[in-house]
Formats: sequence, structure tokens, C-alpha cells
Amino acid sequence: MRKLTAWLIVVALAVTMLLAIPASADEYMKYVNKDKLEAYEEPDSDSRVVKRLKGGDRVMLSGDILLGSKFTSILLEDTRHGGQMEAWVLTKYLVDDMPPKYCKHQWGKWVITDEPTCTHSGERERTCKICGTTKVEKLKRLEHEFGKWKIIKEATCVKEGERVRTCKLCGYRQEENYLADHTFGKWKVTLEPTCTEEGERERKCKVCGYKDVETLDKLPHEYEWRVIVEPTDHTCGTRAKICKVCGHNGGEEQFDPDGTLRRNDRGDDVRELQQLLVDQGYLNAGGADGIYGGGTEKAVTLFQKDQGLEPDGVAWPQTLKRLRHDFGPWQTVKEMTRTEAGERVRTCKDCGYEQRETIEPQPRFERGRRGEDIRTMQQVLNQLGYDAGGFDGIYGRKLDAAYAAFADDNNLVAENGVIRPADVDAAMNAWLDALSDREWKGEGENGDPVSLALTVTPTDKADDSSMVTYNWSLTNLGSERCTFTALLLTFGRNPDFRSQDLVMVLDGTELKANAGNSASGSFTVDMDWGAGNLNFAALASHARSGGKWLSNIVTYENESEVKTRTVEPVAVGIDVNRLPDGTWPVAFNPGDILSGASGIYMNGVHIFTEDHYAVEDIDALAEGDTIVVEGEPIVVKTIARDGGVAINGGLEGDGGVELWLDEETGDYRVSGYDDLATYTDHGVTTLMIDENTTYTDSSDPQQTPTMARGAEIVDAIANAEEGASFDAYNTRVTIEGGRLVAISHIYTP
Repeated sequence: MRKLTAWLIVVALAVTMLLAIPASADEYMKYVNKDKLEAYEEPDSDSRVVKRLKGGDRVMLSGDILLGSKFTSILLEDTRHGGQMEAWVLTKYLVDDMPPKYCKHQWGKWVITDEPTCTHSGERERTCKICGTTKVEKLKRLEHEFGKWKIIKEATCVKEGERVRTCKLCGYRQEENYLADHTFGKWKVTLEPTCTEEGERERKCKVCGYKDVETLDKLPHEYEWRVIVEPTDHTCGTRAKICKVCGHNGGEEQFDPDGTLRRNDRGDDVRELQQLLVDQGYLNAGGADGIYGGGTEKAVTLFQKDQGLEPDGVAWPQTLKRLRHDFGPWQTVKEMTRTEAGERVRTCKDCGYEQRETIEPQPRFERGRRGEDIRTMQQVLNQLGYDAGGFDGIYGRKLDAAYAAFADDNNLVAENGVIRPADVDAAMNAWLDALSDREWKGEGENGDPVSLALTVTPTDKADDSSMVTYNWSLTNLGSERCTFTALLLTFGRNPDFRSQDLVMVLDGTELKANAGNSASGSFTVDMDWGAGNLNFAALASHARSGGKWLSNIVTYENESEVKTRTVEPVAVGIDVNRLPDGTWPVAFNPGDILSGASGIYMNGVHIFTEDHYAVEDIDALAEGDTIVVEGEPIVVKTIARDGGVAINGGLEGDGGVELWLDEETGDYRVSGYDDLATYTDHGVTTLMIDENTTYTDSSDPQQTPTMARGAEIVDAIANAEEGASFDAYNTRVTIEGGRLVAISHIYTP
């Protein structure tokens, strides 16, 4: 009977749902208003439970809720058959809105509903976007916005005063009694710090005498390396960092004797070691890469074994001495010619080892090479009537065939795949000989279509051989363009570049008019080859007429080495701790003027001397020499003497410098912009300042010079213009009888 009643209710409910006119979908959405709600298969709490719902779950009704009905039909997902299924829940636990109890609130922004002030708190609120719950929060009162204190009664650091201030928002008046800050004088060091003990300094209030004491940190140790165990030529030494003041040992380390090389070292010294190992057969030629790796270490170990040394793979001075033979001079065993390479040998004075070296004639071209010099050779052979192919600058079989034909016609020997210097000479000279007087224009001058300006400069040799490398540069000062053909060399006092030349460089660079561009490069010459002077000239073809123009002739004496000299400032030996009488340039920091128990002193002062150069050194200075200025070497490229001495264009030049004769000392000194000199730093010392020492500051030409004496100097220097420097260019101290009598801060442009 119970189930029948339930079935009738279902039928009635279904009929009602069919008759109902649905509104919007939201009207069929309800929320569960119970912690747990069971959904039944039928509208009966005794039927099977198909799902358990939680508070706040949103469910969809299958139709309208009938008035007074105990159960209501909802739609659930049918996980077994797909689609939806109908279930029944108690009607009283369904509500239209999300119950706040179960809502996972999504709050909106805070909105201030009552602005806070400095007299009362305010409020703000925010609302949940889901359930509409509003949350209200109190806001703190604002701080008073006080104006400045108004002094009613002045205070000191011992006597209270009175002051008042008023809030700009609400008018609240705050009154208080207060004490003023102490008025301190300058800090004075009462206990000097050392590297073992802290120091102290104090200052006193000028009003009440209150003493403010501050601890000064210990000074850092003044370490210096001291050798404990001297190294030998095959063992490490031991050294320690020892404080010069207190003797503290800051740690020990082993160190190699000078010149030692070991694994992981890099550089030219390693490359030299490797080359020595290559020369003596302990290392393959490809191993000379400048990196001391496992291969180099193994080679050194093998050499040490053969020499009866400790085989540890470290290149000690002892090992290097055995490797570095004491060679005698090079002896030529086969003369180099323009057709064949030469050979020379030198012998170790100690062990008799012979080092041989092949001297290849240059330029030597091999098949496959590319370049403008090859293009020029192609052009020359084509002008002589031999087909060398297109002027592509590539040494191929066609160029080989052209030169072979030329050699056959002129009773010469051609080497397949190689063009030797003599081959270049022969082709170039044949071409020069074929030039008519009309084509040979000689050396151009100003106003000519072509006027070639050639410079040739030797560089330092790499070893004690006679080979010297020359750098060259060529420009056209004429009014029309031309093509640079060749750089020529002759030996002798009277050069004839039509019959005695040797071709050092072939080229095909187009030279624009009026020095619009230049050609440049380098080549190597054996200074012992030939007799007399070396004479250089360049040859170019006029682009329009085809005429051949020769450059100026550059001549060098046939010497075996290029001699240069280095000029340094006149050495000045002084003991900075015992300065002789006189005025000295100095440098220090304003914070280094200190007041201690022993008095006022200038700490960490650098003592300088102005750089001067001996007259005889400057008078003998020449291009190619080196002059040392402020510790930096400057190679003299140009030098001009007109009252003073301008090196490399002087102050207006690139890296130039000027020197002028100092009438007082009789030496030369460097003169920079606004006549600034250069200085040498001789070290650091400490200078005492007594009550009679004077300080003059005339560093600002627009201000009246200021003066101070004794203890006043500390404040005077501390109050110098912000950013003011005290260096060798603008600061001087005067010493009389071993005492510091004056300090001056002068104007520097």
C-alpha cells in the first residue's frame, strides 16, 4: 500500500510537471542546505540511495516543485549508461540561493563606507559574488599629521625646553618637554689602534662636557712575503706572509724558482719549451701549442730521465738549462740564392748539438695560392705574350704552363707547381726591359698624374739571425689613379731599378689620386745577402696612359741589426722617511689627517719627484728609440726640435709628448697641457704637523686664498671644496731641518 501511494505521487508529480510552463533555466537550479543530503531512486526514504550530496552543491530540478510535496525530483549524471537520470531528495533541504554556510566566497573589492580620520576609525566592506554575504571591517584611525615643532622654551643638552606642534587635520595640540642633542667637538684619537689591539677615540660635548667614546677597529696586518726556505734550481722554496708590525704569520706557501714551468701553464715561455723539446726529438712538431699539457709533461719527464735528473715532469731551471743549448753564431753552410734555399747551422758550446735551419727565398708561391701578387704575375706573363689565363689571382695549371713556356724561351728552369723568387725576377725584369722610354716615366713629382710616396720601416729581429722584417706603405699623391705593380729591391750605392732590381712584393692594388688610399704589407730580407746599401722603390702603372712610374727611393745601410735605445727619467734616490730639505709634490686623502696622542699627523702620504731627462739623452733621441713617460714606454715614430722637443706630433699627435728645457735644473721635463709635468712615486710615509706648520689653499683662483696653522689644518683640509683632490699636481709640502713647515694646495688648470 505504501509503494502504491508513492507511485501515485510520482504520477501526479509528472502530470504537474507536464502542465507547468518552464521559466528560465536558473529557476530550476537549487542549492543543498544541509551538510549531507541523500538522493533516492524513488520518492521514498526507504528506497535505494543513488548519490549523497554535500552542503552547497548545486542541483537541477527535473520540473517545478509541487506545493506541499515532501520529495522533489532532480537530474543527476548517469555514470553507468550515460546521459542523465532522475533522483529524489527531500524538498525542505533545497533553497534558491547559496547558503552562506557552505559558500566558498569569491569576494569583490573592498569599498570604504566610512573614511577614517585621526579622531575616529572608519569602515570598509566587501560582498561575496556568489552568495551576497557582506563582510565589514574596521579601519584604524589615521596618525595625526603634525606640523613643525614650535619652540616655547629653548633647551640645551642639560636643561629641558618646551615645544608644541598641532595636527593639520584635527587641530590636536601636542606639547612636550625635550633635551637638545649634545654639541660635540672633533674626534680625537686617545689610543692608536694597531694590528693586534683596538684603539679608541673620543669627543666631548661643548656644553655639558659629556664624553662620547668609540672603539676603533684593529688595523689590518701589514704583510710581506718572507722566504723561509730558499728554492733551488730543481726544488720549490717556502715563503710566509709575515706582518711587518707584529710578526703575525698569515700563512705559508711553496713557490717555484723563477722561470719554472709546470702543467697547465700557458704562453710564449711554454711554446719555447715545447719547441726545444721538438728540436731534440722529445715532442712532435704539432705539440708546440703554448699549453703545458700531458704530452709536454711526458716529454719533459723522458728528457729528465735521459739527463739523469729527477723525472717529475716539471720544467725546473735546471731542466731548462739542459734544454737551452748555449749556441754559437750561425754559420752558413749553403748560400741562399733566388732559385734555391740556403742552409745554416749553429752548434751548442756545451754538448755539440747542431741546429740546422733552411732559409727559403721569398716570395715563394705554390699552386693553389690566391692573392694580388698572383694576379700581378698573371698580368706580367700575359703582357709578355704568354697565356696565363684570366686575372683571377689564383695560381693554377695555366699559370704554371705560361711560366714554363717563358722559362723555355729564356733558357731557364721551371719547377712544376712552384714559382720561386728567381722566376718572379726573371718575368718582372723581362717586362721591365721591354718597357720603352716612352712608357718609363721615372719618378713622379708634385703636379704629375702619378706621384708615389713610399715608406719602408724595419722591425726588431726575432732572434740573432741576419733576417730582418720590413713594413712598407705606398700612396699616390698624383692627380690621377694608378695600379701598384711591384716593390723592388737593389743592393749597391747607385741603384738602377731598370736592370738591377729584385722583386720583393707583387701587387695589383688600385691607388686612388691625392692619397685616397694606400697599399701596405711586409717582407723579410737577409741583411748579410749582397753588398752595399739596400734600396727600395715601388712601381705603378698609370691607369689611363699605361705609363710606368717609379716611387721615391728608400735606402738603408746593410747592417746586421737595428740598434735602438731607451731613455728613462733621471733616477732620484730618496728615503721617504728622511726627506731632505726642499719642496716635494705629495698625494694624500683628506681623511688621512689625524689627531692622536702624539699630535697631529698626515698618514699615508705618497712622496713624488718631478720627472726630468738628461740633456744628452734627449739630444741623442732618434726615431725608433723608446722614451719612458709615467712608467709607460713610448716608441719614437717622429721627432721634431723647435725650441722644445715634440715626439710623435707632440700634444696634438696620437700618443705624442712634448719636452722643454728647465732653466733651473738644466734638464728636460715633460710638459703637458697647461704646462703640467709628470711625476714618479717614491713611496709612502707619515709626516707630523706641529703648531707652527702653515697651510695655504689657493686652489680656487676665483676665491681669496685661505690659511690655517697647526691644529686648524685638520678642519681646513676637511672643509675643502667637495670633490677636491690632493695629488702631486696640486699639493706641495716644504721640509726644513727635517721638519714639515708648510703645506700648499695650489691651482691646477
